[in-house]
Amino acid sequence: MSSLENLKIMLVDDRPENLKSLKQLLDRPDLDILTAQSGNEALGMMLDHDLALVLLDVQMPEMDGFEVAELMRRNTRTREIPVIFVTAINKERRHIFSGYDAGAVDYIFKPVDPFIIRSKVNVFLEIKRNHLVRQRLVAELNQANNRLQEISDRKSDFLSAASHELRTPLTVIKEFTSLVLEEVVGPLNDEQKSCLGSALRNCNRLADLVNDLLDLDSIESGYSHVKREKVDLALVTQHIQEDFAEKCQALGQKLKVDLDPGLPPVLGDAGMLAQVFFNLVGNAHKFTPAGGEIVIKAYAEGRKVKVEVTDDGPGISPEDQVRVFQKFTQLNRQNGPGPKGTGLGLAITNKILELHEVRLTLDSELGEGSTFRFYLPEYHLDEHLKTFVADGTTGEGSSTRDWTLLFLKPGQGHDSLPIGLEKEVDRLFRQGEDRSTCMEVDGQPWHTVLLRTGRKGTASFLARLEDRLGKRNTDNSHLTYAIPSTDPQVGADYIPDVSSLEFHPLGLSLENVRS
Repeated sequence: MSSLENLKIMLVDDRPENLKSLKQLLDRPDLDILTAQSGNEALGMMLDHDLALVLLDVQMPEMDGFEVAELMRRNTRTREIPVIFVTAINKERRHIFSGYDAGAVDYIFKPVDPFIIRSKVNVFLEIKRNHLVRQRLVAELNQANNRLQEISDRKSDFLSAASHELRTPLTVIKEFTSLVLEEVVGPLNDEQKSCLGSALRNCNRLADLVNDLLDLDSIESGYSHVKREKVDLALVTQHIQEDFAEKCQALGQKLKVDLDPGLPPVLGDAGMLAQVFFNLVGNAHKFTPAGGEIVIKAYAEGRKVKVEVTDDGPGISPEDQVRVFQKFTQLNRQNGPGPKGTGLGLAITNKILELHEVRLTLDSELGEGSTFRFYLPEYHLDEHLKTFVADGTTGEGSSTRDWTLLFLKPGQGHDSLPIGLEKEVDRLFRQGEDRSTCMEVDGQPWHTVLLRTGRKGTASFLARLEDRLGKRNTDNSHLTYAIPSTDPQVGADYIPDVSSLEFHPLGLSLENVRS
């Protein structure tokens, strides 16, 4: 705040001579002093000025100081202005307490001590000045954040447009290069094959770079939302093993999966976790020498599952370990037989695990290989519900909106949800706001829906769902619904008591929702 910007205070007293003496006593170049000779006049002027302090006489005709202070507290424009009562009487404790109840922050008794009144006024002026400085800094910070968000949005738009423009010609180049390299259009000599092989490898590398850039930008920009559900790591690692079997065999590497017998399912986003394993195994593949071994381990440890990906590569120096998760980091690859990467794989992996509230660590010594390690929470229904709600209700403006948690499950006498239910539910969603997940409760499938609306909106959602399902299902008792009614407001820490839910056949009890 510039020192040239004056602060304002107001003096209120029915006697002009008191106002004059106080004004002379407090006058200084960086201060504007307003005066009023009645409570009504003061209240009117307060609405037009941003005041740092009001010095208010108690004994005034028509409206005394206590009444003025009480009226100030009732108005949002004036209730935060500090008030100091200036009085020559009412030194009794009961009168002083009445003043504080009315909103006073201090008392000054007449005759006024110049040193005391200047000191007290200076304190409130400094408080006001600091408040204005903070307001200005917050405004400037908001402007800077808005500008950064605008730049980030432009960068995302550019990457999206560039990737679209790059992908189409890249696909064409790769396809025709492959056709020529495979001699579909005619024979090639060895030198021509070598040149085309190099071209195809670099096309693939450029395609990987484009995909990695888009993945990382999506995560950093907040467009990539984690959806934590029940994940079978045995199935994920089986797919990874199938993806890398041919690549590892071509380089003489062994890929081993070592899982605990009866490994419990974990809570996570299946697609994102698959990418984590793909990136970590791909990184190990680049560094493991011929005859070396890559090992994926997973075993239960408490209520968590410990995951490790280990390679027989050259190891990573302490200096490189500091920056290994940074974007575009290219480590020394002279001992690694695998293809050169984009330098984004580990950065993306780290960001994905951060979205899961999981930390990725590294153990490595030169000449001893490397182990990347992280812990995933073991799957439990209560944690699934909690993270499902938290992931959906966390974000700008989320706390000021109504949310409704809706449970859909098979009706009595049925053991499965209606066919096509998930697609019909998703069609009714508002993009980016509503979400759903599937879970198993007491051996029965439930489709759980989080709607960014209140009960009236939920009733409308159920009516539209009934209409869509009714076109194919004549028996709507196949599907029942429940909405927690006695639990607190849905929020990031909200876990409903599923044992107390009452389910109703769809279409028969919609009035229960509306009420």
